[in-house]
Amino acid sequence: MRIALLQAAAEPLDPAANLAAIRAAAADAREAGAELLLTPELFVTGYAPVELAGWLTADRVAGFPSALAAIAREAGIAVAAGLPLARADGTFAIAAGLWDATGAEVLRYEKVHLWGADERLAFTASAEPPRVAAWNGRRVAFQICYDIEFPEPARFAAAHGADLLLVPTAIDGDSAYVPELLVRARAAENRVVVAYADHAGGVFAGLSVVAGFEGAVLGAAGADPELLIVEVPDPEASDPERPSVGTGAQYLRDHRPELYAGWR
Repeated sequence: MRIALLQAAAEPLDPAANLAAIRAAAADAREAGAELLLTPELFVTGYAPVELAGWLTADRVAGFPSALAAIAREAGIAVAAGLPLARADGTFAIAAGLWDATGAEVLRYEKVHLWGADERLAFTASAEPPRVAAWNGRRVAFQICYDIEFPEPARFAAAHGADLLLVPTAIDGDSAYVPELLVRARAAENRVVVAYADHAGGVFAGLSVVAGFEGAVLGAAGADPELLIVEVPDPEASDPERPSVGTGAQYLRDHRPELYAGWR
């Protein structure tokens, strides 16, 4: 299977321009044979939490899911995108959603670990665990940016059957160790594919990456705008019971959570 990661510069507070960029990338990704397009964190509005704090309203964000569903349906490719969502209690979430090639919604997720003071000006963290959904023979879950830097959420998703983690992100150059080290570690320790898509330009690092089951880099971008197309392995290759896959550590099989729970 091929997937595509959009590494691009979003226009702050200009959803029309950013949705147009997703639409163009979806068409290009489909032409390249990809079955899924992943965007960076909050790409629909641009990652600009300070500005978003005074801009967000429920009415302004209400149409984003249907717009993304339409892009997926028109391009004939699944779209996984980062966007803000309004909650019934009046708060807003940094969220991600997955729509399949027919435009049907497959999965939604809200960010659990907010980064710094700026994100807290506009958003409230979620306490909900990552859910796992079936899509095109895969078991897919989301993390968003800072979430993937903690081992527990990725382990939870993997323990519940995920074999593909989609990670919209927004990191700067001081955080290059995340795609270079932590993303690979999450992939290896959980025997999942991790796809990590960042913005490009300005303060953003780029460095979007896809890491495979044993932490190997399957594809990586530099700092500039790019549509990264990556071949990802068959999900059956992640099964720790398959003797043909790897000869090293089997972390999911051998970890002992019942033991760790009693440690003090």
